[in-house]
Amino acid sequence: MSGYEPISEPLILTRGADYVHRYNRNPTDPPFPTDTTAEIVITDGPEVGDDVIATWPALEVTADYIEFWVQSGQADLIDEGLTYQLYVHYPPVPPATDTVDFGWYEGQIERTPR
Repeated sequence: MSGYEPISEPLILTRGADYVHRYNRNPTDPPFPTDTTAEIVITDGPEVGDDVIATWPALEVTADYIEFWVQSGQADLIDEGLTYQLYVHYPPVPPATDTVDFGWYEGQIERTPR
């Protein structure tokens, strides 16, 4: 994974609406292993150490996709212009004992008019 850059795209929220999104793996990539987890971390800036505003765990992780469902009450607390990162946490492969934490997506929060 050396030299890998996360995919950069906005995360678009609509006031009063749940955030529901499925991130599909590329068919040429290997399936997500059993016990993989994921989360979206929203911060007040793009730098390491910036304040964490919210963390949204994935609703479901399968071999082929990672799905999020965040209720509107939580999503409405997030302001436009904040930064997000989607982290995928791969389980350890023995003899290793640590997870592999992979930054898959990143970008800014945008709001749609409603």
